[in-house]
Amino acid sequence: MVGERQQGRPGRNGSGRGRWDGRADRGQTLHDYTVGISLFIITVSTVLAGLFGFVGPLSTGVGSEEVSQSDRIATTVVQNLTTGRQPNELDTERLSQTLDRSESELRTRWGLQRSAQFNVTLTTLNGSRIVDHDGSKLATGARYEGNAAGSTARIVTLGEGTCQPGCRLAVRTW
Repeated sequence: MVGERQQGRPGRNGSGRGRWDGRADRGQTLHDYTVGISLFIITVSTVLAGLFGFVGPLSTGVGSEEVSQSDRIATTVVQNLTTGRQPNELDTERLSQTLDRSESELRTRWGLQRSAQFNVTLTTLNGSRIVDHDGSKLATGARYEGNAAGSTARIVTLGEGTCQPGCRLAVRTW
C-alpha cells in the first residue's frame, strides 16, 4: 500500500501524486464578499459625493450679478433719499414716492433687466413687521417667498422718527 496512488484531484505539481489539501479550489468566503461589497459601496459613494460637490455650486442660482444688483439698489436708495442730517437717515416722503412707482419704472431707474426680479422692503430691525407710512407699506417689487436671491441690507432711520433706533432696508434680487 505504500506505492498506491490516491484517486481524485492532482496535487500541487499537477501530476496526480501527493495529497490534495483543498486550498487551491476554495470558494468565495464571507470575508471576501464583505470586503468586496464594502469597497464597491465606498467607491460609488465617493464618486457621487464628488460629482454632487462639483455640480452643487453651479445649481444654486445666485451669482455675483444678483448680489451686485441688490447692493447697487440699496446704495442708490440710501444715497438719493437721505435727508443729510444724519448718516443713513432717509426722507420718508421721498422713500414712499419712490417705492410707489411701477416695477418697470424702477427697473429702468435701477438698471435691471426685464428678467430680473427684485424686492425692496423696509422692516423693523428684528424683521417682525413691514414699516408703513400714511397707511402704505414701504415695500415694492415681486413677492419674496424665500427663494435663492442676492441680498443686501442697510440699517437706516426715517426723518420723521418712525424707526427708533432704526429699521432694516432689505433689497433682494433673483
